Amino acid sequence: MSVEILRNVNLNLLKSFWAVYKTGGINRAAKLLEMAPPTLSHNIKQLEKQIGRKLFIASKKGSDPTGEATALFPMVESAFESLLKFDEQLNATNKGTIRIGLTTMHASFLLAGFIREFRVKYPDVRLEYHHHPGHDYLAMLEKNEIDVAIHLGLREPTGQMHNFELPSHPMVFFTTRKFVAQHGIGAEITLEKLTELPLVVFGLMKTRSVLTKLEGFYDSKFTVVEALTTHSAFDMAMHGQGIGYFFEEYLDAQSNDQIIKLKLKDVPSPPNRVYSCAYNKKPSSLVSRFIKELRDFYGL
Repeated sequence: MSVEILRNVNLNLLKSFWAVYKTGGINRAAKLLEMAPPTLSHNIKQLEKQIGRKLFIASKKGSDPTGEATALFPMVESAFESLLKFDEQLNATNKGTIRIGLTTMHASFLLAGFIREFRVKYPDVRLEYHHHPGHDYLAMLEKNEIDVAIHLGLREPTGQMHNFELPSHPMVFFTTRKFVAQHGIGAEITLEKLTELPLVVFGLMKTRSVLTKLEGFYDSKFTVVEALTTHSAFDMAMHGQGIGYFFEEYLDAQSNDQIIKLKLKDVPSPPNRVYSCAYNKKPSSLVSRFIKELRDFYGL
């Protein structure tokens, strides 16, 4: 029997055929497929009509296959086995754990939209966040301690990694209404005045690229107050201990009327923060699925 005959046949009809051939009768096949016998019998008649072949002959034992049915069965069973294997592979890529080098703050804010959609689409995939004190997630990736690294480009990825940039995030200097009143400044401020005031940054940034790039961008040195974490840096700025330097989207999401974004009078706004995503060149199918969804979400 030519495969061409089956090109436009409904899979449900072929499934009914497979069950009748396997069990030897309509009633037994209906029980196997949890289907009403009349419905299954109708499916067999529809299949016979579509392919123009008689497939079964009623007998005392049930339904005896014709020569045409015997020729058709191996093709149908092979197709179903392939579909079953594909389904198993698909399910395998939809379950498991992905280890991501990413701070919880970034996970809950910068990638929040993507992560929210990914969790809905793949509820059986666990996203496990791993934090590196120095933000050197590439080192963790090299040691196979994580599967995906979301990093600031502190150094170049190795030749064993794929790497691509994520959308950039605007950065702003900010403070509170109370701090503005205490120091006699306004929402607009000169760079000279800004560098005289304490700038609250995450402690390790003092020796990392974020502060270095900021000072290089303005060709100026800032008076730095160190914070232990990114969250504490925000809290310290909100409690009047200095000027904060944060993501503009994060500040907007706070809906706090005490926050004042500072605009520099004589120089450009701070440079955007750009994160990149790195992963090994031979990723698992699950990690490949994650990367594809991430690229699709941002249109990369």
